[in-house]
Amino acid sequence: MCCFVYEFLGKAGGTALAVGEDLEGMAKLLESSGRYRILRRLPPDLGVGSAGVGGQFLGLILDTETTGLDIQLDDVIELGMIKFAFSSEGQIGPVVESFEALQEPRAALDDKVEQLTGLSREMLEGHSIDPEAVARFVDGVSLVIAHNAAFDRPFAERICPSFAKLPWACSATEIDWQAEGVGSYKLEYLLNHFGYFNDAHRAIADCESLLFILTREHSLGESSLFSALLDAVRRSVTRIYAEGAPYEMRYALKRRGYRWNDGQDGYPRAWWRDVDPELAEDELTFLSHHKCRDQAAVYRMSARERFRLKATT
Repeated sequence: MCCFVYEFLGKAGGTALAVGEDLEGMAKLLESSGRYRILRRLPPDLGVGSAGVGGQFLGLILDTETTGLDIQLDDVIELGMIKFAFSSEGQIGPVVESFEALQEPRAALDDKVEQLTGLSREMLEGHSIDPEAVARFVDGVSLVIAHNAAFDRPFAERICPSFAKLPWACSATEIDWQAEGVGSYKLEYLLNHFGYFNDAHRAIADCESLLFILTREHSLGESSLFSALLDAVRRSVTRIYAEGAPYEMRYALKRRGYRWNDGQDGYPRAWWRDVDPELAEDELTFLSHHKCRDQAAVYRMSARERFRLKATT
């Protein structure tokens, strides 16, 4: 079989391949033809810096697997966290420690959840997440990152109150993926965009994938994507909810960058957008042209407030 593959590639690419050539060499040959894109398995070191880099602060990447989307009704069934060092300049240092825990839900696990997460009823039976163990792991952390912080933060805070005191970043919404030339911010899609794949869809595997993605170079400069995310964390924003916006305005709002909030977080059930504070008045002027400025709700938010449930602020 190997000889057949080498012979085929040699004929197809116009290059003779010797039996025993390394797989990476084969991959590079295919890539150089311009006819193929190769996905490599996520590297074991995740692309992070050496032990001498980025020891000033501790960051934490977090992912939860849950029984559903409702913070009031659904349960966390898996929590994964990776703690890593980083510098104020946005250099990512070594991984310090990892945390994995399973939890048996209050209700029977839905078949769709089992299929999505790869977690079975038998795997979860008898397990629970220890809030004190989570608190010890989180101690000393300066920043929590999740790929959908608006989803993960409320569930995480329900497990351990320590999360409520920390600044949070959302790698899905606080990095301009469109400017990076990526058509989707789905984690698997992003990993594929950078030429890699990760077999598992467990919480800790998603944390590993995200940490690797954040080490990639920013398309607009030599800094990493983590550095760009750190810049967003340091900025306060003005969040505007377009309450009272007529239904037919939804397409104009979406084109302008608004997203829908279902109201489960305690904030208005309305289209919303974060803008720089100095641009807030311009945004309100836009809403006034559509006769919904008077009902608009405005909040000033730092990284400590963003993605929290309003009831906990």
